[in-house]
Amino acid sequence: MLKTILKVFGNGALYGVYAFLFCFLMGYFVLPFNTLLSYSIPIALCAMIINGAMYSRFTKPVKVLEKIVINTNNSETLIIQSPANHLIDNDIVSRKLCLTDQRLLFKSHSDQEFEWNKSELHSLNSYPSFKNKGGEFTLKNEENRRLMFEVDEIKAWKNELNRIYNQ
Repeated sequence: MLKTILKVFGNGALYGVYAFLFCFLMGYFVLPFNTLLSYSIPIALCAMIINGAMYSRFTKPVKVLEKIVINTNNSETLIIQSPANHLIDNDIVSRKLCLTDQRLLFKSHSDQEFEWNKSELHSLNSYPSFKNKGGEFTLKNEENRRLMFEVDEIKAWKNELNRIYNQ
């Protein structure tokens, strides 16, 4: 139970700080300092608990995601793999992404595997996150459909994808 509470507070701490700063700055010129703190602190605590609970409930632990195995062909060379989120039909799905010298593979939560041949993909765009070393990247397939993935090590993925597609 204590581990769950610490996880909720840890996941929501940044949002609590943002909520406190936002409330504090909104009321700085209007309210006296003591009143300002009595409003800002409870709002920040609520924001921290709500966001932390949502993140704890709807995200998968990295240890679980790292244990997922994606099978590759014997003729393929594994380049990089990591836990990732993928946008499927306007839903973000957490699972695992794998890049080989021939294909890009994603295994969804229902153990459904999506695969794209290297020759089908183009137009790499990456968007780093401002709070950690992760981010998202998008690729387009032959039908010009945008494929969006979110990974923790965005620089490593971007470097490998650029190296493969610039050959």
